[in-house]
Amino acid sequence: MAYSVDIANILAGQIGKFTTLNRHQLSGQVANLDFWLAEVRHCLAVLDDYGPRFERLKAAHKEHVQKHKTVEFDLQEPELTWSAEPPRRIPYTELQQARRALCDVTYGFLVRCLRERFITESRLRQACTELEVGIDPVELKDCSRRPARQRD
Repeated sequence: MAYSVDIANILAGQIGKFTTLNRHQLSGQVANLDFWLAEVRHCLAVLDDYGPRFERLKAAHKEHVQKHKTVEFDLQEPELTWSAEPPRRIPYTELQQARRALCDVTYGFLVRCLRERFITESRLRQACTELEVGIDPVELKDCSRRPARQRD
């Protein structure tokens, strides 16, 4: 795993836990909603900016290898050498899966907050717009019909 995918998966796991909390526990996380949404924005930026960062890494690696004539060798047969291997890129699908999982779980958290009447629909829409996360109108319609549960 790579840092970009790891942090997105860790954050997705954490936010995913929020959707299963009791109402009184959820209220504490909603008090920090701006923090959690900032963390999601940060992780999405890390994932989205991976390509240019990797290209800089690869170019610097290549320049160093050429300048210093860096080689790799086998400890069992040190006389066998070859040019240092270039860094390996994280597959695009892996980055996209991490991004999708983070967006999905964040949307689920926001919907849960709306169902419990901790946030308004306009707040949910604002957060989804900022994160470029789609909204399911049927799900929002269901939220507006349901009374908030009061089982604290």
